[in-house]
Amino acid sequence: MAEKIAGKKLVVIVTAGPEDPEKASFPYLLASTALTMDVQVTVAVQGRGVYTVTKGVYETIKAPGIKPLKELVDSVTKMGGKILV
Repeated sequence: MAEKIAGKKLVVIVTAGPEDPEKASFPYLLASTALTMDVQVTVAVQGRGVYTVTKGVYETIKAPGIKPLKELVDSVTKMGGKILV
């Protein structure tokens, strides 16, 4: 299946912030997973989602059972994903 989606493009929109760590984290989890399958990913951040990339805030966001948000955001950028604010 990965062969069928490699090279495709994905836009993920983040609208949740620190008040809902799960909703704030899942878009980055999806983005990093897609990047591992060679999908071109752009993360669009708007509204309260801006806090998911705000220094001093995103380092503190952690949903149960999910990697800390900082790790997810760093993973997206290191693998070549774009983040638009």
